[in-house]
Amino acid sequence: MLVIGKTDAFEQNYMAKFELLAAEHGVFVKYERDRAARDIGLHLTKDTKMGKKVTNSLVWFQMKGVMTATLTKEQFESDENVSLSMSVEHLRHWFLDEEPTHLVVYVESADQFLVMNLQEYIARTWGREILTLDQKTATVKVPASSALDKQAFAILLRYADIAQWSKALNADHSDAELIHRDCDLIYAAGTAEERSVEIGVLWTKWLSKMRHEVRVAERPADFAGSLDDGWEVIREHWQYGGVELEESYPYFKLYAITDYEPDVFTNRWGEQELLEDGEVITLKNGDEVFGPNAANEFCFFIIGARLNAYGQKLFAYVETLLQLGLVDLSDPDSERHGFISIAPWHTRLV
Repeated sequence: MLVIGKTDAFEQNYMAKFELLAAEHGVFVKYERDRAARDIGLHLTKDTKMGKKVTNSLVWFQMKGVMTATLTKEQFESDENVSLSMSVEHLRHWFLDEEPTHLVVYVESADQFLVMNLQEYIARTWGREILTLDQKTATVKVPASSALDKQAFAILLRYADIAQWSKALNADHSDAELIHRDCDLIYAAGTAEERSVEIGVLWTKWLSKMRHEVRVAERPADFAGSLDDGWEVIREHWQYGGVELEESYPYFKLYAITDYEPDVFTNRWGEQELLEDGEVITLKNGDEVFGPNAANEFCFFIIGARLNAYGQKLFAYVETLLQLGLVDLSDPDSERHGFISIAPWHTRLV
């Protein structure tokens, strides 16, 4: 009777767990023989209105496992990284690969998979020096916070979409990144005139919290109500610290919806102060917009927005992607409300 070794049984177990985790995100690809320092590939899929679609992106994974006897749960939770000794020859191979290989580490004590782009890690840690590194092995540190979860697979798919769109459009990578983040919003602004709506940016500049809130909204162009009525939010954006509106949305030309002439008075020091309690911001085009102060909690600004020349360029890109069937927009008759949050703890590479 043949006995399966403890290490082989452990590897068989975590590979089965990985395939169960990854199955909903793609189609597996395997080498007939393990000769390329890669264990398994995943041809990424994405959900569309027509059902699940196989993308053009194939992501490769090198699998490693760490047993409880080597790393306890307490150690895992207290350390920032999981350290592995890896072959320098393999590191060179991954550094030179045309397609990046992602290292996936299974931590048995925590029943947790971690993931890291090996090619980026090697480039950042050694760069070209890895090609002449005079040693057999080197330590690779995987962040304990880099969990292989649904968000990680979504980020991998985002990278794949951006690369594909950039190639299809013959566009700058930065343009494709912005389209990926805001294609629904760019399309809404690009079709605003034909839909007889106006676009507004509703900015809550918090004074009592460490964040700002930006809501992009639309309302009928002939709306006759007050400035702050009638808006339907189509994008909500929270950002830690401050936000620069015209840098965050470079495809918008922002303008004052109404003329504002501030009532001021001269204080005892000869300085001009607002008679109303609030703040005035000056847009790049010179327009001034007043935001009333809400009990020193926040100031609230309502600003008009339309696509500028760069926005028209991105809108044309979005229309091309729609024609190619490479992007799905939200159904205009359904809830189109989107949400993004930008904070240090939300920033991750994978």
